[in-house]
Amino acid sequence: MILQNYLFTLLILFACSVAGKHFRFDYDYNEYVDGWFKLHLIPATWHDAWLRCDLEGSILASPINYQMKIAMEAYSKAKKMDDCAYYTGINALFSHGDHFSVEGESLARMPVKWAPGEPDNFNNREDCIVLTNGTIADVNCSEIFPYICFKKNTKDIIMTTCGTVDKEYKLESLTGNCYKFHQIGKPWKRAFMTCAAEGSYLAVINSPQEALLLKNIYDANHSKIRPGTSKDVINIGMHDWNEHGVWRTIHGLTIEEAGYADWAQGQPDNSSGQFCGAMFRNSKLDDFWCHASAPFICEKSLDSLLEL
Repeated sequence: MILQNYLFTLLILFACSVAGKHFRFDYDYNEYVDGWFKLHLIPATWHDAWLRCDLEGSILASPINYQMKIAMEAYSKAKKMDDCAYYTGINALFSHGDHFSVEGESLARMPVKWAPGEPDNFNNREDCIVLTNGTIADVNCSEIFPYICFKKNTKDIIMTTCGTVDKEYKLESLTGNCYKFHQIGKPWKRAFMTCAAEGSYLAVINSPQEALLLKNIYDANHSKIRPGTSKDVINIGMHDWNEHGVWRTIHGLTIEEAGYADWAQGQPDNSSGQFCGAMFRNSKLDDFWCHASAPFICEKSLDSLLEL
């Protein structure tokens, strides 16, 4: 059954690559600018909006030219957002008063007009730009607004067998899923966010065999872990937030129900409030500080980013 599903998915991926218009199911292709848009309705600060787009493999969209301006306005209208303000990638965070898009394009060269009374740089703290009704306004970057991510179509966008354009995901026959090792350590919640943005999830161990698989991935990447982060453990998808002492996977099962609960000797020890799950290099489990940075592994099903 796994092989049958795998071959079926390969056929889908081949069709998408031939069409040349596939990025991920939650992005909408726009032929006018030869790229994909995604509206994030949940408001965020400018930095969090930038980060979410970046983690999804895109950028915070900006009306850098006439084509992008028209396409963004049409897209926001289609999403019934034409009367709402939303973040663009334009900001003056590097140099107050010098506005550039995240691609480095100067605001002075963009085909946009300021809204009446703008820019006002209220309290001398408005370094980010929102777009609304075809005009722009400066706002405090800590305010929250919806935002649009954009991915430009390029020749190097190739859908892999893992159902993603991210070439770092590798298919493992043991589980039929794909895995990616993140060498730059992050706190558990940020690791969770990173995997979710990539269309995957913080790796869940469902058997001793999968624990060994993660160990092998860990070993193969250990020397590549960036300085400044723990090399002794990796973050994985379990926690005991809801009821301390009852460890569950991010899918809601207890780790016993999930199929793997092999703790390292003396663990879990709940040292100073260790409520997030980790794994040692010997594949044994550890309770770890949620705020501490550690490398992590994302796990992805083949169809998680495909249109169903």
